[in-house]
Amino acid sequence: MPQTLPRLNHVHRLSLRQRILLIFAGMAAASMLALALGLYYGYLKNPSPWSLDAVIVGGVIAAFCILGMIFGVWRLFDEHVAKPIERLTGELRTRVHSHVDSHLEDLNARHLGDLAAAASSLMRHLNEARNELAEVVARETTRHIAEKERLIGVLADVPIGILVCTAGHRLIFYNAEAATLLGTEPGLCLNRSVFACLDAAPIETAYSKLVKGIEANSIEPIALSCAPYDQSRILHAHMRLLDGDSGYNGYILVLAPSAAHGQNQHRETVSGPSGTVGAPANSGVCAVDVRPARAVVYDFELLERTGHADIANTLLHALTYVVFDTETTGLLPDSGDEIVQLAAVRIVNGRRVEAERFDTLVNPGRTIPAASTLIHGITDEMVATAPPIEEAARRFHDFADAAVLVAHNAGFDMSFLRRLDRRIGLKFDQPVLDTVLLSALVFGDGENHSLDALAARLAISLPAEIRHTAIGDASATAEALLKLLRALQARGLHTFGDLEEELQRHRRVLKGVGF
Repeated sequence: MPQTLPRLNHVHRLSLRQRILLIFAGMAAASMLALALGLYYGYLKNPSPWSLDAVIVGGVIAAFCILGMIFGVWRLFDEHVAKPIERLTGELRTRVHSHVDSHLEDLNARHLGDLAAAASSLMRHLNEARNELAEVVARETTRHIAEKERLIGVLADVPIGILVCTAGHRLIFYNAEAATLLGTEPGLCLNRSVFACLDAAPIETAYSKLVKGIEANSIEPIALSCAPYDQSRILHAHMRLLDGDSGYNGYILVLAPSAAHGQNQHRETVSGPSGTVGAPANSGVCAVDVRPARAVVYDFELLERTGHADIANTLLHALTYVVFDTETTGLLPDSGDEIVQLAAVRIVNGRRVEAERFDTLVNPGRTIPAASTLIHGITDEMVATAPPIEEAARRFHDFADAAVLVAHNAGFDMSFLRRLDRRIGLKFDQPVLDTVLLSALVFGDGENHSLDALAARLAISLPAEIRHTAIGDASATAEALLKLLRALQARGLHTFGDLEEELQRHRRVLKGVGF
């Protein structure tokens, strides 16, 4: 019994279409066996040389006819029953778990009888119930949202930099002034180590003193001096512990520039912030593009998150994702084609961080073909003053640090990035997810999994004016990823390891049946 359980479990994890294929394959094998036994029995009744030839010829003809009929019935059943059921399953799962509110249409499920109509009716009632609930919740929370927006406005305009970090020194809050003080490279990003932007030694020393002070019932703020990543200035700061529901589980760091700037300035311990600057016009954090000044970026739920050393055991919604897209001079990186635009957005704690994005044109060092310009609209004049690909790739590598890379048809985009490893002295060796494969897991292999088709299926807006722009496609892919992950979690794929195992099994099955 214990030896059969793994096999049964493997069969249970097959998709509906794969199980039906196995059923028809079994029918074909059983039919061939029955035909062979019948002919052999007939031959035993009349074992003469001429009857053997007749049995062989008749058996071959009958075998081809039986196999042809079984194959034909399987194709009809697969096209008109199995595929529509698989498609309907994916549509229902995304609507229930990913909050897609579009109607079920064009399912090509007329052979399923009233099933598709009943599912459409059920989804209409579910959407109506959700809309009614949303209206009630919106009425009750309007006042709280207004208060939150006013508070964010106040914090955004505070003329000192404010950072809030977990006990593991990972960012969970920063305002626009902090972004300006620390610069754009590598830039502040949620759930990333603050040491990517500030010297580690003074911060670790100050935090250690604060933690030791808890035992002595002394939690007074500590003054310190530190320098940003580029060592361009000395920042005066003071740090105090963050008191949460579960005790002191983080700290607040208040930053302000010193009176004089310079890398060689003598660092002194001060009692607190000694200078202020005006609110910035642009923060430019974590991106080549410019973002508005009134930026307060935060997610306090990250305080309760504990990181996993093993990514396979990390929950899907607890991972940090960088969803990116490229526009190129052509489709052949090994033949000299290069990137002309690179853009990405970040997803942290299951939500997209609107303020954190990367978007830059790239000078490919070669002429952009007219055929490529017709697709993405980027000309030689537009990239004449853009950074070279080596510089853009280094910036993007910093932006994507410690994150899972995601792209639509990721193999194409990654082929351009990975060939840059030697040129920039860095490796794009992060885990990679492809939304094409995730879509196939949710909706089945028989569907169209292009970005346009996926956006339409998931009710994602993808206007023509931003289609085939790197930032537009990356943003649409990010929305698709969030909805697909919810649907996959509903299937029991909770950790990154679960998802990787399912993707590997899916690839093996497709390869085994000739796809």
